[in-house]
Amino acid sequence: MSLRIIAGVYGSRVLKSVRGLGTRPLLGQVKAAIFNILGDQVVDAVVWDQFAGTGATGIESLSRGAQQAVFVEKNNKALEILRGNLQMLGEDAVSRSVIARGDAWEPPALGDSQPAPNLIFLDPPYAMVEEDPVKSIYRARQLAHRLAPGGCLVFHFEAGVLEEDDFDDDLFVDLRQWGGSAIAFVWRQGEVPERVLRRRERDALRNGDADEAS
Repeated sequence: MSLRIIAGVYGSRVLKSVRGLGTRPLLGQVKAAIFNILGDQVVDAVVWDQFAGTGATGIESLSRGAQQAVFVEKNNKALEILRGNLQMLGEDAVSRSVIARGDAWEPPALGDSQPAPNLIFLDPPYAMVEEDPVKSIYRARQLAHRLAPGGCLVFHFEAGVLEEDDFDDDLFVDLRQWGGSAIAFVWRQGEVPERVLRRRERDALRNGDADEAS
């Protein structure tokens, strides 16, 4: 199975993946939508790709100008393919990458000198979130509080499993849905970008107008 990098310096390059590893790469249209929403927040960012699989999301971040990507994965075969994908892209991609084998629900053990992440992509298996949504929310919250100021956690799960109200009040959640995929963009309260707040206000006005019309 092959995956194509959508945009940036590695745009149109094809990454290798393998079926049957328990990895589930984001569909191209969903990944494109996520990065369009994040916009310039990716540029110069330190990115954690939790449940990295063979690296497609973290590599897309590098392609779009991220300073560094930390890939966290425990499946040895996925890690082997991830390393191969980075090597295929060249020395620049390799030098801006850190590969950590371990539990992707936990922050990677990188040492005190490692800067806090600006973006965390959290993409656990659907079944894991569905089996214990309360624990999944708790673990996502722990990761969100490791973000640098203004940082965003991008949490991918199956649509209908979690809602915005399931998250704690100290987090701001912007939940989007594409088909069967739900993406929660999570910031700490008080650190939400103005563009996100403006969109929320526009949506609230539209919903109010629709309610009046009905």
